[in-house]
Amino acid sequence: MPSGHRPTVAEAEARIPHLRANGPAPYAFTLRTSFSPGAAQPLTGEVPEGLGCSA
Repeated sequence: MPSGHRPTVAEAEARIPHLRANGPAPYAFTLRTSFSPGAAQPLTGEVPEGLGCSA
């Protein structure tokens, strides 16, 4: 996908089986796991306070 591409709902739904079978990956991920462009491994680190997220 080109940088900045926003997947459609249909694209996201098509990736759910991959996510369930393989866990988070650059192809299919959750909002709790992020990947830098071109990375195969997720980014690690603390979630900054005040974002309303929990790790």
